[in-house]
Amino acid sequence: MEWFSVWWNGLQLAEQILYCIAVPATLILIIQIILMLIGLGDSGGGINPSDTSGLDLDGTDGLDMDTDVSDLSDHDISSPTDIADFRLLSVQSVIAFLCIFGWSGIAALSCGAAAWLAIAIGAVLGFGAMLLVAKIIQWSSKLAQNGNFNVKNLLGESGTVYIPIPPKGEGTGKINISCGERFLEFDAVTEEEKALATGSAVRVVDIISGSTLVVEKIS
Repeated sequence: MEWFSVWWNGLQLAEQILYCIAVPATLILIIQIILMLIGLGDSGGGINPSDTSGLDLDGTDGLDMDTDVSDLSDHDISSPTDIADFRLLSVQSVIAFLCIFGWSGIAALSCGAAAWLAIAIGAVLGFGAMLLVAKIIQWSSKLAQNGNFNVKNLLGESGTVYIPIPPKGEGTGKINISCGERFLEFDAVTEEEKALATGSAVRVVDIISGSTLVVEKIS
């Protein structure tokens, strides 16, 4: 390993630091890619602000529940789901930043750039890689959601009671609701003062316990 010692001692301090960043980050990145290829990759968790469970969506806050929540993505502003899917500080994006930062800085130093300039170039390119990886994760999440039914798309949709729903959240009934070409069945509760009889038209105002719908009677 004498050659390594000679090579290492011949590097600038900035180059040594950058190699200590770039090499481990590259190894971790390779491991991540291998795990993803064999189906063991983790896209990363975190708090999902698109989860509306527990919120008061009965219209008292001025939200028009006649609007299909799934159509919000057609507006110019980003929907909550878009914000949730765009995770800038994920494991993958941070590793990408460190990898590109390190190798870009090393390349700049090899071309004769000053240490501060090499670090600046590495930081800019690393941040660009970070944004790119975060965007790729967001796109992947959207593709996954398009291929699987998302119960949150039922918010604001109308359905029909077929098993009576007890009043004031005292029990669970069932409703039938159509979503696109699907005709679906869900457990449902209500905060109405009176029980909702079979055949009553209802609107979904919230989602609790995963897929239990909170509904209100349509006058």
